[in-house]
Amino acid sequence: MKRSIRGPQSSDRCRLLLSALGFTAASALPVTVFSQDAPAGADGEKLETVVVTGSLLSTDNTSSPTPLTVASGEQLAMAAPRTLTEALIQLPVFKGSPSVTSQGTGTTGNNAAAYLNLRGLGVQRTLVLLDGRRVVSATSAGSVDVAIMPEALVKSVEVVTGGASAAYGSDAVAGVVNYRLDTKFQGLKTSAQYGISDYNDNENYKLSIAGGTGFMDDRLHFIGSLEYYDSKGVETNDRRDWAYHGTGAIPNPNVTAANPASPTNPRQIVVQDPYSSVAAPGGLITNTALRGTTFGPDGQPQQFQYGDLLTSTLMAGGGSWNPSLLLVLQPAQTRAVGFGHLSFDVNDNLSVFVETNLARNEVSYNSLPTFELSATAFTIFRDNAYLPAATAAIMNDPAAPINQVTVGRISPDIAIPHLDGTSETQRYVGGLEGTFGENWSYRAYYQHGQNHSVFKTLEDPISDNLYRAVDAVWSNGKIVCRSTITDPTNGCVPMNIFGVGAPSEASRAYVNGTAIQDVTVKQDVVEATVLGRVGQLPGGEIGVAFGAGYRKEQFDQWTDPISQRIRTGVGIQGYPPGLINTLGGFERTNPQPSAGEYDVSEAFGEIDLPLLSGVTFAEALTVNAAVRYTDYSTSGGVTTWKAGVVWEPVSGYRLRATRSRDIRAPTLGELFQGSSQGTASIVDPARNGATGTALTGNIGNTNLLPEEADTIVLGFVLEPDFMPGFSLSVDWYDIKIADAIATLSAQQEVDLCYAGATELCQFIQRDANGAISRVRIPWLNVAERATSGIDTEAAYSLPLDNVLSLGAGSLTFRLLANYLDKFDTQVQGAPKLELAGDIGINSTPEWSGVLSAQLEGGPLSLYAQARYIGSGKYDNTKTPTDLSENHVPSITYIDLTATYSMGDETNSQLFFTVNNLADRDFPMTPGILISGSSLGNRTLYDIAGRSYTAGVRFRF
Repeated sequence: MKRSIRGPQSSDRCRLLLSALGFTAASALPVTVFSQDAPAGADGEKLETVVVTGSLLSTDNTSSPTPLTVASGEQLAMAAPRTLTEALIQLPVFKGSPSVTSQGTGTTGNNAAAYLNLRGLGVQRTLVLLDGRRVVSATSAGSVDVAIMPEALVKSVEVVTGGASAAYGSDAVAGVVNYRLDTKFQGLKTSAQYGISDYNDNENYKLSIAGGTGFMDDRLHFIGSLEYYDSKGVETNDRRDWAYHGTGAIPNPNVTAANPASPTNPRQIVVQDPYSSVAAPGGLITNTALRGTTFGPDGQPQQFQYGDLLTSTLMAGGGSWNPSLLLVLQPAQTRAVGFGHLSFDVNDNLSVFVETNLARNEVSYNSLPTFELSATAFTIFRDNAYLPAATAAIMNDPAAPINQVTVGRISPDIAIPHLDGTSETQRYVGGLEGTFGENWSYRAYYQHGQNHSVFKTLEDPISDNLYRAVDAVWSNGKIVCRSTITDPTNGCVPMNIFGVGAPSEASRAYVNGTAIQDVTVKQDVVEATVLGRVGQLPGGEIGVAFGAGYRKEQFDQWTDPISQRIRTGVGIQGYPPGLINTLGGFERTNPQPSAGEYDVSEAFGEIDLPLLSGVTFAEALTVNAAVRYTDYSTSGGVTTWKAGVVWEPVSGYRLRATRSRDIRAPTLGELFQGSSQGTASIVDPARNGATGTALTGNIGNTNLLPEEADTIVLGFVLEPDFMPGFSLSVDWYDIKIADAIATLSAQQEVDLCYAGATELCQFIQRDANGAISRVRIPWLNVAERATSGIDTEAAYSLPLDNVLSLGAGSLTFRLLANYLDKFDTQVQGAPKLELAGDIGINSTPEWSGVLSAQLEGGPLSLYAQARYIGSGKYDNTKTPTDLSENHVPSITYIDLTATYSMGDETNSQLFFTVNNLADRDFPMTPGILISGSSLGNRTLYDIAGRSYTAGVRFRF
């Protein structure tokens, strides 16, 4: 229920000035912001009222206890013009949010989607809404792709940083992000922009058009938008200096039983440029008297140059090759989004609407090249037809014959798997809202959403074909696959692996195939809410809201037949033993078919009690409470609740507190995921510690229960009357998640079964001899997660005539900061992990923040932003005895934007943005990427370097 505001009073003016930034530190319903379209208020400002989503009830600033940040679409575009998501995830409340600019380039399920991760608790624990209504998930993992939002019509993005399941339902454990559209937009606006990096790559284009018009005295109103975004991505890293000098952590060969690990002799040493000691382009023999023989471009044998620091699999220095130079830094992407919303006021008490949202995302990139090392290395026999003559002579020496050798190989000349992903989203909504009586209103909607994604991994080696082709011999005067001698129609084409570029096109065509994953996710939602005022208290009218809803989620995943094969190696000499009886015929991906569905019925209610107002030590005192009962078809009923209080003892100073019980239901994937398969070494306590290799693989579990979280938020808001334009909020939060959904390791599952957890024994299979042959790994309610910290928001805005008499305009400063005090995670049977400050593997810095300044005066507007990511550790689980170096330095990025308004009738603007002005390189993470150094934390740091964006906007 909206409350009109005719003109700002003195206590409102600071909210107006703060909201002009696009952010509000106060948790406020409604929030007042400047708008070019709204009518002028008493003091000449153009105003409008925006009802935000901290609660089902529309109350004022003093009666919402839950912290809330509101970011305007204009400010987000100014901070990062490529996409609103890139700007949004810079806010310190988001940690580890993957987007197309930060996603890794693995070969499964990367659909160029962007996901929001509040508090770093996982994207599945952040509820995303569009105008307060649910949006279909992008995958069976249950997360909404926010890249499909109609950015040109986004008025603001509202972030509720606290448990909100009682108000909005499942998944709101970490909070709610609501995209608010300008559904009453009038006119036409267009924009066009172009961006490029300082390295002459990462080109991107963005075009948009949005319009709105009314008919029948605006009783019938339509808005719509079309947007197109094209990013060429960054195909390789080789234009950036850091790609040639990565870091890695490799085992310390000096740690022995006689010389145990210590801080001066750690188990792992951080080095520059670590490489593989068991593989090389063109092949590397790793055993027998021929160890260290590698093969040049012409196949001639030569000595491999080993490094000074050498382990059984890795080395520092030497003459190997760094495959990370071929790693795609950023995928290429195109995205098209169409949106339409039509509303009709039937009468003064009833309005109906329909809307549709259509989006198509395409992503394309190369993965890492194929590689064969250690357990998957080639076994080459002395009668191999492609052996170079010098090597064959040594192996066939009658005095000391070598029957076979192991060859490790990094093989971009065999295949560089390439992923093409397409995701199409359709969303249709119909609803109504209205009033009845003097004190009551209602709203209801139905939504059907569907996402169809197809992922194709091209040039993906088929394991059986690869090892069959490499075992080549002479037969009847020609080179054939050994298997063809006994099976003449098997179609095998022999492959030469000795030397860079040796494999023929025909053999590559035989070896490589295309893995396909085809996923459809559907969501149907119907919900109705009634709101009203039911009485009077000393502080004001009592507000209530209640309603009910129903939701159905379903998915179906089809995969290609080769991905579903069991690799047996039958009839293939030299087949790697570790691949035998493993699931999936390709070297990579191998998604498995699965399907499932569940439905949810809900009933909810909320009450707002303004106890006191305008009395001594109680300018306002309000209590808010909400409750929701949710019944899942898979796990039964669960109740969530929230209670909060806001106390304003004196004008401009408010204290607030919230306590809530929240839930997250299992995702479709966690419930119904089809089996995947790998291998693990298992120590069997039931057989006196015998060690063996068993098949493993994750599976869905329909017996999962919803996670439960307890959230406490305590804070204050300061908006002093003596300092107009200043606002400060500080909030301490504490979130504890019990029965969190996670998986055990295969070893943990075996150990717990032996210790008496008999419910796990059903997932362990043994062969006829009693040895463990397979361990299925289901999703289980076996984890606990807890986080706590402090959020700070401060803003100060003042007219330019107060700053050295500069004239009309304003100067505005804003600070948003987060201190992460605790981030614990523990899986049953494993030690607790404290991840606050872990920024190499995780994305949880102890300190992070954004400080900005905006100068507006005349036609020119300048905006500057500093993004700070604090220092931390590569890996919190490592001690000085484990790792020689375990520190990541802090980093600050500077972004600048200049906007020039040309002042003509089209309200045209030119803008130019520089992101990462100082071209700061991100800290490298000391991990190993196949046989070279890994990149840094892609979701935490800027990975592309200094970038420029220029564009123009028109508004009619």
